[in-house]
This record gives sequence, C-alpha cells and structure tokens, in this order.
Amino acid sequence: MELLQNYSLSNMKDIKSRELPGLRNLLARCIMREKDSFCVHNILEESGIIAEIKFASPSKGQIQNVDAAEQARKYHRGGACAISIITDSSFFGGCWSALYRVAKEVSLPILCKEFIYFEEQIDVAWMLGADLVLLIARALEAERLKELFEYAGRRALVPLVEVHHPDELDSVLALHPSHVLVNARNLETLQMEADTAFATFSMLPREITKIWASGIESRDDMKKIKEATGARLYLVGTALMSSDDPEQLLKELRDVC
Repeated sequence: MELLQNYSLSNMKDIKSRELPGLRNLLARCIMREKDSFCVHNILEESGIIAEIKFASPSKGQIQNVDAAEQARKYHRGGACAISIITDSSFFGGCWSALYRVAKEVSLPILCKEFIYFEEQIDVAWMLGADLVLLIARALEAERLKELFEYAGRRALVPLVEVHHPDELDSVLALHPSHVLVNARNLETLQMEADTAFATFSMLPREITKIWASGIESRDDMKKIKEATGARLYLVGTALMSSDDPEQLLKELRDVC
C-alpha cells in the first residue's frame, strides 16, 4: 500500500473509522486467539528493550522492507524483552497480518502499536496475538481513553498508555495504569522534544513501569537518556530497522540498559 503524505493526528480517527468494516469482517470470520497470553508484568519489570518493527514513518518515510517474522527472530536472538509492531498502514507501512505472523514466530510479549479509537481494533489485536495495546493519550478524550483502557483490560491485554507532555498526566494517572510509555516525539508536530519528555517522565509515580521511546539511535543516546531519567525500559524502532545487523545492535544497546 502506498503511504499517505498528509499525516495529521487530528485526522487519524477518520482514517481509522474507514478501516472498521474490514476489521469487523475479519472478526466475523475468525474470533479465536491461538496464542497463550504472557504475564507481561513479570517480564517488563526490570530492564530491557522493546524492539519495534516498522517499515516506514511520517518523519523518516520508507525505512526498510523486511520480513516481519524474520526481523522478530533477530530481535529475539538479540535479547529483546518484548516486540512492538506497528500495524498502521497509512503512514507506517504496517499491517495486521504482520502482527499475527510475529506473534506466532517468537515467544515474547507483543505490543500492538496502532492509533486506537475503537473497541474493534482492540478485539483484532487480541485475536491476532498481542499482549499489550498502545493507547495514545493525546489522541483520545479523557472519557474515551478510560473506556478503551478498561476494555483492553477486560480483553486480558495490558493497556500501555503513551504520553508526551505533563498536561496529559492527570487523565492518565486517574486510570492507575501499570505501564506508561513516554514518547520524546510530539505526535502532532513530529518534532523531537526531549526536555518535555524528561519532565513528563520525572512526574510519573515510582510504582508505574515507565518506558522511554524515541530518540535512540546509538549506545551514546541510550546512555544520555538513562543518565537523565533513570529509565530501565526503552522502545527502539528506527535504529534497529535501519541497521544491517539489528541483532548485534540490540545486544550493544542492551549492555547499556
């Protein structure tokens, strides 16, 4: 599928609503989950890297077209503690079938990264083998975030809430989340805003499992972020997808965290 060029978070709900008939058709044809669920809380409680599979992004364009299952195997051998896969096709070149293939291929927790607005998206993520689903605080009104957060929990999925700015924390912390991902990239402007993310990260309660995302291209990047935040869990995507040897790069990054 050809990537769309007019990325805008404000238009994303309309784009996802147009995908609903296809998702409903998929759910009507196959509603059984094949994979056992992980106890994600036990796996993501210390330190490690969530290695991401994404074929493109609005900020980078096309990255690399790889076989998702083979990339997942490389990440597994490299020591990833979990694998994230972006299913959005419009701007990230992903697809739901890649989530299914990855979940079948490796015995690691799988994070489904999608712009989620509807319960059907969560249903499909569960059916295809995800263990966590991303809910983006900036994209959802507080009440809708709460509804989807609770719905994911009823599906035995861990709702991983993404934040960027301290202003988003009130509605998020009211949910008492177990995991929060702090993205250094502003999803509205696509600009990196590390200082804003540092401030947001520092305001999260200690009992929440905190994950840092974006801005990690090398060991030095990770060292700087670790020194500034004390983060122990990191989501790394573009650097691994761009690497000729993602398995080795992942091992090098793991030595830091």
